[in-house]
Amino acid sequence: MKKNEFEYILQNGESYLVEFKERVNSSLSREIISFANASGGRIFLGVSDDGRAIGIDISNRLRSQIQDIANNCQPSINVNLRKYKDILIIEVPEGKDKPYQCSEGFFIRMGSNAQKMHRDRIIEFLQTEGKIKFEEQIHKKFNLKKDYSPAKLEGYLKLAGITQNLDDESILINLGVVEKLDSSLKMKNAGVLFFSESIRLLCEQATITCAVFDGTERIHVLNRKDYSQDIITNIDNALHFIKQELRVEYQMTDTAQRKEIYEIPFKALREAVINAVVHRDYFLDGSHTVVEIFDDRVEISNPGGLPRGLSEKDFGKRAVRRNQLIASMLHRIEFVENMGTGINKILTLVKAAGLPEPWFEFGDFYTIIFPRKETAIADERKSSEKSSEKSSEKSSEKTANRIIDAMSKNSEITISELADIIGVSTRSIEKQIARLQEGGRIQRVGPRKGGYWKVIVK
Repeated sequence: MKKNEFEYILQNGESYLVEFKERVNSSLSREIISFANASGGRIFLGVSDDGRAIGIDISNRLRSQIQDIANNCQPSINVNLRKYKDILIIEVPEGKDKPYQCSEGFFIRMGSNAQKMHRDRIIEFLQTEGKIKFEEQIHKKFNLKKDYSPAKLEGYLKLAGITQNLDDESILINLGVVEKLDSSLKMKNAGVLFFSESIRLLCEQATITCAVFDGTERIHVLNRKDYSQDIITNIDNALHFIKQELRVEYQMTDTAQRKEIYEIPFKALREAVINAVVHRDYFLDGSHTVVEIFDDRVEISNPGGLPRGLSEKDFGKRAVRRNQLIASMLHRIEFVENMGTGINKILTLVKAAGLPEPWFEFGDFYTIIFPRKETAIADERKSSEKSSEKSSEKSSEKTANRIIDAMSKNSEITISELADIIGVSTRSIEKQIARLQEGGRIQRVGPRKGGYWKVIVK
């Protein structure tokens, strides 16, 4: 590290990625795991809270003590120790096996502090990190006698080409969608999606909503359908809805049947709908997979954005599945190839039809947009991207202002209270607070417990 870089860090103070400590004490393990549970960071030993370099005796004993603390975390954390003069820098990478725990519990970096995660926050964290999988969870309200549909299982087995030689219970166990607990059979969420009479009351968020709008804006709805049966029927109904609304050209062939050529390759749309169902985040209730048809485009969206571990750069190149069991079930009936080829297949089909490429939007939702018109596509795409960016920035700034307003009224307000007031997750609040602290708009004064928020007026 060079002198000017070190001085810059001291000048800017503690942040989401930087922690100052004068010496090793009992709180070091909290700081290490909080960085590992977030985006990683650096701990500067020998620096006071106010950013003064006071130095520390960097001995082998000190290094060993720090390594022991990191190794005693659950699971252990590999830290790198670097030296700048008489300052010891502990580099903590973002953990690959989250969540990490120390003897005092679970902590996560929020702004310039290590915040303890309590029960609800840990559950939300595990869901976000993909440690708790929706499809593998037992559905507590599912009643096998009342809600299970043997006909749905029979239909699935026919599609899969499986002979029904075993009883239903044995087949469901082999499919991996039920589990025996206390001598009774319990249905997993994946089984609910495939083999229940209706998901309306059991798993409402798995509904597929299809809508047709008059024009190019979400103003006048001409037709809308909400499909909330089993997952296979929902996909079939959504595809039938799309077929009814697309323009189609009929070409005569040498056979008695005419060839149907849809304005957008129907196989590409089918792939997009199935992708949306397979990859959506089913923990997000109140949000449906959505098919929207406008005069100039078809948009297919699923809640949850890209799965964790898949970046926009790798999108379409790598396969990362949020719901592996659901994908495997659909693979058995040849709805998906289970090889991560969906996006490339869509692009290939559209290109072969001589149409403009669809484009993609990422955020809390993942959306694929198929143009319906050949004219002014480039201009429309740029306009859509700019509008999306402005909308996202406006929404983020609005949330930030509401947080500042709430802190101005109650300087001791908690993360959970802010989340309830604003109507977003605690994780969203933490991200906004981190940005506000980085931007110098708010400051945490005092400890996590007993401290308060200070709004900085510029």
